[in-house]
Parts: sequence; C-alpha cells; structure tokens
Amino acid sequence: MYKKLSNIFSQYTGLSKSAYVIFFAKMITNMGAFIWPLLTLILKRKIGYSASTIAIISLVIGIIYLPATVLGGKLADKYDRKKIIIIFDSISVIFFISCAFVKPSNLMTALFVIAGLFATMEGPAFEALIADATKPQERDKAYSLSYLGHNLGFIIGAAIGGLLFEKYLSLAFIIDGLTTLSSTILIILFVNVLNIDDLTDNEKNEYEDHADNDVSSFDILKERKSVLIQLLVFMLAAFIYNQFSFTLPLYMETIFSDKGAQYFGLLSSFNGLIVILFTPVMTHILEKLDELPKIIIGLLLYSLSFLIIRNTSIYWAFFIMMFVFTIGEIINTLGASPYISRRVPASHRGRINSYRNIVSSIGGITGRITMGWVVDTFSYTTAFTILAGIGIVSTIIAYLNYNLDKKIFPKLYEKKL
Repeated sequence: MYKKLSNIFSQYTGLSKSAYVIFFAKMITNMGAFIWPLLTLILKRKIGYSASTIAIISLVIGIIYLPATVLGGKLADKYDRKKIIIIFDSISVIFFISCAFVKPSNLMTALFVIAGLFATMEGPAFEALIADATKPQERDKAYSLSYLGHNLGFIIGAAIGGLLFEKYLSLAFIIDGLTTLSSTILIILFVNVLNIDDLTDNEKNEYEDHADNDVSSFDILKERKSVLIQLLVFMLAAFIYNQFSFTLPLYMETIFSDKGAQYFGLLSSFNGLIVILFTPVMTHILEKLDELPKIIIGLLLYSLSFLIIRNTSIYWAFFIMMFVFTIGEIINTLGASPYISRRVPASHRGRINSYRNIVSSIGGITGRITMGWVVDTFSYTTAFTILAGIGIVSTIIAYLNYNLDKKIFPKLYEKKL
C-alpha cells in the first residue's frame, strides 16, 4: 500500500522547475479567485440587479470576451508570452483592486468586467506557456500538476470568499488582485521557456516545430484535420460539463426546495475533494494511455453520470452521480490539456488555444440556453437523457477522430507501441 502511494506522488518528481512554479502560481491565483464564483450574488444582492438583467450581463460579457480571446491568442503567438502574461495580469490587477474602492454599482460592474477582459486575453498565453516551459514527454504530468494546483487553490478560495462576501467584499477584491500579482511575480522570476533546439532528439516532437510566419492558424487546422475535429469535441464536452452549474442545481432546488442550494454546495465541495484525491491517482493509472482514449473515457463517464440522476430524488444518489462525473472530469482534463500542445507548432499555440477557449464558451452558452428550454418545455428527465445522448455522440466522434489522429500524427503513437 505504501509503495503504491509512493508511486502515485513520486510521478511528479523530476519535472522541469517551471512545472512546479506554474503549480504554485495556479494555486495562489485560485486561492484569491473567489470573485468570479460570487459574481451572480454580487450583481443580485449587492448591486440589486434582477435575474433577467444578470442573465443579459452574463451574455454580454460572454460575447465581449470571445474576440478578446482571439486577440489574446494572436498576441501570444506574436510576442513573448511571459511579457503578455505580465502586462495583462498587471492591468487586470489594477482594475480588480479598483473595485475595492467603489461602492457596489454600475461602475463596480464595469471595472470588474474590464479586469476579467484582460485576464481572458492572458489565458491563451498562459496555456501556451505551460507547453513552452515543459518537455513533450513530461507534458501529461505538468498539466496534471497545474490542474491539481488550480483546484487546490479554488477549494481554499471558495471558503474564504464565502466568509468575506457579506461584510468584507472590498477586501475580497484586494486579495484577488494581490494573489494574481504574486503568481505573476513567480512566473517572471522562475518560469523558463525551453528552446526546442536545446532538446535532445529523444525529447523533441517534430509536430511542435515552428511554422513559417505566413502560415495562418487556419492553414494549420486544415492540414491537421484531427485537431479541427477535436475542437468540435471540446465544444460538445463543454455543452455537457456546464450543466454541472446550471441544470443540476436547478434540478436539486426543484426536488429539495429550500435545501437545494445547501445540498448543491455540499455536492460542489465533494467535487473538489474528489479532484484533489483522484487527480494523482488517475494520472498514475492512465499514464500510458494516449490523449484521445482518455477523452473518450471522460465523455462516457459524463454521460453515465447524468443517467444516474435521470429520474431520482434520493439525495445520496447525487453523490454517486458526482463521483462518476468528477472522475470523468479528471480523465477528460488529463487528455484534453496536452492534446493541442503536442500537435500544433509552438508558433501557433496561442491562437489555437484561443479557438479551444472560444468553442468551449460557445458550447457552454449553447448548453445553458438549450437545456433551459428543454427543462421548461419538457422535463429534467428529458434534459438528462439528451445530455447522455450528446455524450454518446461526442464519444463516437472522438473515437473516429482517434483513428484519423493516428494517421496524421503517427510518431506520437510509435513511442507507446
């Protein structure tokens, strides 16, 4: 037993120094990132917006952030990614902290949206930086460690945010800004981008070689069609995943009435606990599995999880559902995070990562609108059945794409034969 536990945690040893720095940076950032989860409550209880107004604001924010993501991706490929992160994070911090010095109002909303805009623009550069700072062979472990840091910080941050919301909201904004600034300083000082030319032949991945400047990201996608198809899979996965924070809490409120929000909160905490406990375990168990099979397993578990609660009001059944759903989330993340980094030239990572963020946003927004209509028109049972069906369809697409991917990127699979 001790040996097995030792193997699980020792898998994270020997990574590039930058991988550990990114882990701590992610954890610190998310320890303070409790404003986003509180956004709806801030808009409703502190500023006094109606539910319909909040919905419109959320939609507008989503629309504004989509082109910002594209711009962030282009800038990340054109300029030094560390500098992009430093500049955008610094601007974001200024606007976040500014929120602490104004009363809850339209001005606070505007400052918050601007802060989030620059944080969104920084996103593609940060995702690309993880790949830039790690060797292809250690990418799985590096992304796993980053995901673990994200969730560790989020669990701590959610608890702190709940305590500060009522009386110390200004302090929450200041802490959010300072933690982001701290993680940025860590990146400035300790994250080093690897030079592809310095890697040995065994460490190199020819599919990551820089492409010519006149080659567009769309040319790359047309040439590497499995990556383009995978963007569709990412969109469908986001369609399903976002129901965790939309259809699921609505359903629980419907069947558990006043206790619905409380029960959903406990379920969310359970989700975080499972992520922390099982991310290292699943990383170790599935380390020899390729990215797409991991994604396929994750999507299947998504589908199964919603079938578990398809027609039940038994509270403990939701914990079974959440366990299956979260294991699917972990496995899907382990496959999806390194997928693009290994198949796209380093010169185009920022832009194509931004496309992934865009299609995921579209999938999430479309999922909320569609499932809201299904629930109002039919029932939750129908909604969960449809979600399971979409999961099956996306699994089939991912499986077919797996065969195509092996033809387009044969050398990525030779090493695992």
